[in-house]
Formats: sequence, structure tokens, C-alpha cells
Amino acid sequence: MYVREAQAQELDAIYAMGCDVWSDDLSYEEYLNVCRNSEKYQAGIWYVLVENDQILSSLIVYHDIFGLKDDCFGIGSVATPNSLRGRGYATTLVNLVKDELFFYHNGKAIFLHSDIDNKFYSRLGFVEIKGTGCMYISNRHFGFDGSVPAYF
Repeated sequence: MYVREAQAQELDAIYAMGCDVWSDDLSYEEYLNVCRNSEKYQAGIWYVLVENDQILSSLIVYHDIFGLKDDCFGIGSVATPNSLRGRGYATTLVNLVKDELFFYHNGKAIFLHSDIDNKFYSRLGFVEIKGTGCMYISNRHFGFDGSVPAYF
């Protein structure tokens, strides 16, 4: 298993991973069109967890937008295909991307806005910012000043 940046031809498959959760009663094709035209999705870098050429999980990373401070990142749209959920792939992906951002990109903090029960992200070391739906994890060089990035 390894993590890499997603390729352009994989984006529809990545978007489809979250269709059952985020489609808001749109048809599958309507949902894909919304994703394809999303400025938010175009503003980040998609990462995938891969094994034997199969995408097991995906997420997007943001930097320098949404009010993220210098050397801070945001992750979002963490998703795993329905048939592969519950096997730890999202956990593995988040942990590998977290390590990449802290150790190779000198990240100070990683933020996310949780649409699910916070327990999943808490187990990965993220701390809830009370009353915001936002969570973060930081390295020891980050002093959280209470400012919350915009929803992404």
C-alpha cells in the first residue's frame, strides 16, 4: 500500500466514493458534474491510497486558502468506496498524509471539518475545537490561537 497524488483520469472514481454521503439527492451524473465543476475540489490536491492499482481511499489537501495560516494544511473529503469501508483504509491514508505534511512539507497543523462522528478523527490524534465542527492536529511547534479556517 502506498499514497500518491491522484491522476486526472481518476477523479470521477474519487468523486464517486462520496456520492452516497454527499450527493444531497442529486442523480449520480448530476453529482459528478457538481464535483467536476467545484472550485473547491480544483483548489486542492487529491491523494489516494493504492494497492495493486486499486484506489482504496482518497482525500483532498488544501494549503494557503480558506484562511489556513502559514505552514498549515486542511484535509477534506476523506472517502473510501462503499465495498471497502471498515477495513482501515481511510485511517491509513489520513496517517500517511499527516506524516507527509508534517515531515516533508514542514506543516505546523492540519485542520479538518468533520461531517462524521469526531471519534474517528480523535483516534488519529485530532482535537475538536469546541462548537465549530473543526478539528486539528499539530506538531509541537504550533501554538493554536483559536482562529478556525473557513469550511472546506
